[in-house]
Amino acid sequence: MSDVLNLARPELRRLKPYVPGEYEPDTLRLNANESPWRAPGDSTARGLNRYPPPRPEVLTELLGKYYRVPKTELLVTRGSSEAIDILIRGFCAAGKDSILICPPTFDMYRVYAEIQGAGIIRVPLRRSADVRDDFGLDTDAVLRGLDGGAKIAFICTPNNPTGSSVPESSIERICKESRGRAVIVIDEAYTEFSDRPNLRPLQERFDHVVLLRTLSKFVSLAGVRCGTIVAAQSVIEFLSQVLPPYTFPTPSIELVTQALGADSLAVAEERIQILRSERARLIAALSALPKVEKVWPSDANFILIQARNGHELVRRARDAGILIRVFDNDPSLANCVRITVGRPEDNDRLLAALTS
Repeated sequence: MSDVLNLARPELRRLKPYVPGEYEPDTLRLNANESPWRAPGDSTARGLNRYPPPRPEVLTELLGKYYRVPKTELLVTRGSSEAIDILIRGFCAAGKDSILICPPTFDMYRVYAEIQGAGIIRVPLRRSADVRDDFGLDTDAVLRGLDGGAKIAFICTPNNPTGSSVPESSIERICKESRGRAVIVIDEAYTEFSDRPNLRPLQERFDHVVLLRTLSKFVSLAGVRCGTIVAAQSVIEFLSQVLPPYTFPTPSIELVTQALGADSLAVAEERIQILRSERARLIAALSALPKVEKVWPSDANFILIQARNGHELVRRARDAGILIRVFDNDPSLANCVRITVGRPEDNDRLLAALTS
């Protein structure tokens, strides 16, 4: 058994998982209490009157090939949010264990920790007058924070909402010095929009390192909710016991299968290049606006800016029928606005609204 599982909740390591009814093609299925008829209008291949597979094996196979990961080291979840949830439930006992986060960052780490009753150790990102170094990971402070007993440290790179990437050397140091102490979860939800390589090679070296990926962004499937955990086989087997069966719906399986086809992936790559180009154009245009004080570099499909009055920019955009986002619950992001990079015509419309 991998040493990393010594960090997991012992009662869950002993858990006997639910055993679903057997399924085999071309058999009469009278073992799962399903309806024998399809619902009117059901055009799915499997039939919505039947439960989906306990685990979407076809997607595990396809995603394994796409990410170049053995299928035994991959678990499909309903978006990366469900992945965050089962990781915290699997490793953090309520009222006893903690997670470590580096705000400002994706707020669902906090939310799922609070739902689980886990503590939260906060190590704020380091500030700098130079936007190229601003919101950097404080590696020494993270390692000191792990001394406080965090079971999981979440590192988002590129980070949401700042758009900044963490240098691989910093993450590597954290991985080396946290072995046996904590699970290091690297959230790579926006990795496809970055020029930096993903961190799979680092995860292969350390069995306590977990990667999170999602199809919400780069293949345009936010409405389907498909995420992936990439981890050591022992961790995947353990988390499979925590995740209930039948969680991934039949229509979603079929839509993701189509999205991972060669033609669809080629379109996704073309669109990524367009978004990268538009990101650069938006950064230049927003930097020239007199009401914008700062524009941070971004490796993601969004841009973070600081305005003289963030709410005024939000109002101007809303008056033009456009929604952009402020973070009133985070003092470190006062007057900051996060803007998703849209199609060229969308970005033209936004710039016209903000310059009028």
